[in-house]
Amino acid sequence: MNCPECGASMEQGWLFASKDGAFGFASRVPGVFENARNAEGFVQITEPKLGCRTSVEAWHCAGCKVVAFKH
Repeated sequence: MNCPECGASMEQGWLFASKDGAFGFASRVPGVFENARNAEGFVQITEPKLGCRTSVEAWHCAGCKVVAFKH
């Protein structure tokens, strides 16, 4: 995959979270005591995995510091 910023080749790897974590996307970061699923624009990227690291295949551009992934 090529970087969308500079066009250079990107390194394939894995974007991962701490144990039992899940990735999500929203218009803003929800507070600690908020249910993240109720945040405006929430999109669930991965399910929580009890006792495992959540991960998604990703590509990294060392020059631009861009990380790209599909969900």
